[in-house]
Amino acid sequence: MSISYVDIDEYGPAGDLAITMTAPTPDDAYIKLSLTAASLDQLTITDDSGTVLPVTMPPGNSGSTPPVTAATGTVDIGTADSDGNGIPGAPLATGTIHLHVSVGYPAPPYVTVNGTVIDGASGSVIGRSAIGHNGRINIGGPDPTTGWNVPGQAPPDTANSTVTIPTGGLVATASIYTQMYMQTPPAATHTRWTIPADQIRAAGYTPAQLAAALHIDYASDTGAYTTRHWTTTTDGSLILDLPAHEWVGEQAHAGTWEYLHVAVDWGLPAGTVTGVFKTLADDGTPYAEWDQPLHFTTDTVPAAHRATLYGRDSAGVLWQHQADAAASRPGTFSPRTRVGSGWGVYNTITALGPLKANGTGDLAARDSSGVLWYYRGTGNNKAPFATRTRIGGGWNIYNQILGAGDITGDGHPDLVARDAAGVLWLYRGTGNPNAPLANRTRICAGWNLYNQLIAAGDITSDGHPDLLARDTAGVLWYYPGTGKAAAPYANRVRIGGGWQGYTSLVGIGDMTGKGHQDLVARDSAGKFWYYRGTGNPAAPYATRALSGGGMNTYNTLL
Repeated sequence: MSISYVDIDEYGPAGDLAITMTAPTPDDAYIKLSLTAASLDQLTITDDSGTVLPVTMPPGNSGSTPPVTAATGTVDIGTADSDGNGIPGAPLATGTIHLHVSVGYPAPPYVTVNGTVIDGASGSVIGRSAIGHNGRINIGGPDPTTGWNVPGQAPPDTANSTVTIPTGGLVATASIYTQMYMQTPPAATHTRWTIPADQIRAAGYTPAQLAAALHIDYASDTGAYTTRHWTTTTDGSLILDLPAHEWVGEQAHAGTWEYLHVAVDWGLPAGTVTGVFKTLADDGTPYAEWDQPLHFTTDTVPAAHRATLYGRDSAGVLWQHQADAAASRPGTFSPRTRVGSGWGVYNTITALGPLKANGTGDLAARDSSGVLWYYRGTGNNKAPFATRTRIGGGWNIYNQILGAGDITGDGHPDLVARDAAGVLWLYRGTGNPNAPLANRTRICAGWNLYNQLIAAGDITSDGHPDLLARDTAGVLWYYPGTGKAAAPYANRVRIGGGWQGYTSLVGIGDMTGKGHQDLVARDSAGKFWYYRGTGNPAAPYATRALSGGGMNTYNTLL
């Protein structure tokens, strides 16, 4: 016996599977075909009369995988009792039997076909398809292959393996190559990415939350990247459709590339979702499908959400200490990097707003002649400050100058300064780098009872930067920001005593990316202590933790 090969397409016309008997059987017999593939669910076999020949699956085998690694079914041909003697089958003559095979979706790439001749009386095998003469049903369809590139990671070991994407702006790239292996392909197909509602719920997300945080840009093999947007279905699934590709003319059997840039916002909690990619015709008919698990991590705090400490040493060199990027090490710093020399000409250096590990944030510095200078942040952490520009002279009348953040609520960082009489003055930020500060306005008097003022950031979680003040008894107070230029601070609130042991306090901003403003403090031994911000106005800082040592090398910290 020999069995032919046949090529068919998903949803295509039936193909001819020829079974040729090379030797007759004298007694009643029939043919049993064994079919093996990843799935047999959608395979249809008919004889010349149009009768469907059922594929019989053994117990425990549903026709597809899982539960078994390969589905194996059997098809019996000619089992009817031809002469009424109670024995199935009939004497088989030499010649060819034609079966007609077709397949729907989902379909395996091929089905192997082996044949045996069964004696009707005994049920024993009396013949089989010879080695090299077994059959095969080749099934044509699109063959998409997905690859992933995540910066800093090795490529996934296998297709459909979990891809890990850190949150916070890192861009992963998915490349989808689709080869069309069909005799008569559909006119066009497109790729659809679905994240099912049950996956979203299981990860602890809402559809709106995930759709807002998961950003996708698309490019074809010849086009520029454009942003694609998620659609939420009635059941809470997310769907993203990519543009269609036409399979016509010379392109009917050519491959096509699609590229996706995938980025996840910092702030999305860690979680894993398994999405489903499908190749669909324009009418929604499916042709291919594959799973893609994605794991979103919060293990690395991105530079844009991580504070940086600057210290000036006695030689006038400015150094940068970035908060550690590892979320598992809160309150610690990466090894310092050198910013530059020449900073010893200043007797005051202050941050005008949050200083970040990505090189953003501006400085103001006063020299010994009383001139105030402005250093714009560059956004380059290797060279975080642009060349200085002059703000103006006369600033020696102040014994403390402090970048206070946007305390007026206009979007521009402001500056406060205390004079020798204890009056605190406000210089509103203008947003103009050529004249960054407006004329001063008086806040109020009485600030000489404090030996240090500290820009705290928004420690009360109300959207307004607050001000810390330590008095001569070592009590730390905070003044809640109001967002009003006429009265930028409300009445003070006591935090606690015992702060006189520190030689420097720095409202460093958010070191961990959690959204709360932290505080660091240097003691007389040069040890550095970390106070995690809580966002709770009643207790704005958690218990201190040791951050490091050796900080007495600096005469200025900010």
